[in-house]
Amino acid sequence: MRFSKELSRISKLDRYVRPDKVQGAIKLDSNENFALDRGFIAAVAKDAAKRVDLREYPIDELEELYAKLAEYAGVSEKYVGVGSGSDQIIELLLTTLAVNGARATVFVPTFSYFINRCELHGILVDRVPLDGDFELDAAMFALRAKKADLVYLCSPNNPTGGQIPRKIAAGIIDELDDKLILVDEAYADFAGYSLAKLATKRENVIVLRTLSKAFGLAGARVGYMVTNEKLASVFNSTIQTPYPVSTLSLAIASSVLERSVHVAKTVEAVKSERERVAKRLARIAGIRVFRSDANFLLIEAGRKYRTIADTLEKRGIVVKLLGNVAGHPGCMRVTIGTRRTNSKFVECVEEVVA
Repeated sequence: MRFSKELSRISKLDRYVRPDKVQGAIKLDSNENFALDRGFIAAVAKDAAKRVDLREYPIDELEELYAKLAEYAGVSEKYVGVGSGSDQIIELLLTTLAVNGARATVFVPTFSYFINRCELHGILVDRVPLDGDFELDAAMFALRAKKADLVYLCSPNNPTGGQIPRKIAAGIIDELDDKLILVDEAYADFAGYSLAKLATKRENVIVLRTLSKAFGLAGARVGYMVTNEKLASVFNSTIQTPYPVSTLSLAIASSVLERSVHVAKTVEAVKSERERVAKRLARIAGIRVFRSDANFLLIEAGRKYRTIADTLEKRGIVVKLLGNVAGHPGCMRVTIGTRRTNSKFVECVEEVVA
């Protein structure tokens, strides 16, 4: 049966595996923003809960969030769409705007979820490798992407951390004006720029953002996109489900955006810590730290990888263990947390390598 054949194909695909939760551990593996105080988020949630009636469908709350997101992104509400995390927006775009047999071009390594979902929906994926420093050869990428229907730019990139230089990113978009281009900016709050305003002026560009990282709302599942007016309108009215995000999550998102000045201060603290940790790690023999514009660092530990990983586990510090990444042995991705947790991680590495 066709159904059985398709189910068999799907069962063999790579899939996202949720990490185990280690009670009492220092959690530096999922790029959540633990530098943002838990009490702050609890107060935001409490305030939001007082403002809503969960017996009602979320109508006013959705409109309110459109306005708050537009103000934060510096665009009009007519350019904004909302989803249950940016993952859900990606899923909807792939299932409605890309047909089975379409071709997507991505650079690798990158956010594996996007590649996995393309494969699930029968979209062919052309993987263009980054260079040895995890930088993008824009000319080669654009040449390959001209054969695609869909282009995915993760910037800042996960798991490498680097943001594509603005001029290069804009150049790629200019050259591929007949392709649907998704720019994943989940970590842009920690970086130097956003292409949100550019996306409003193009017919083919969608910028994906989230409140899971800088705003500390990974558990609320609120993502958004910025694009041109026509695409945003079709997405909100037809592609997206009528009530994609819960009333409480919408209210929490609006509430935290009202406190964006406080969040911005925390973001600056994370950026400062990112540079401090990177410099300290770079002084350790045998450790390589790659450029990052996100709230994490990609580290190549080489032969010390397993020893470091075992020591971290014993100390109750959880990081994302990646192993070999594009020929770089012993890689791990480490979230930048508080100064205390960051120091504990660095001290562990220093102890092992010394």
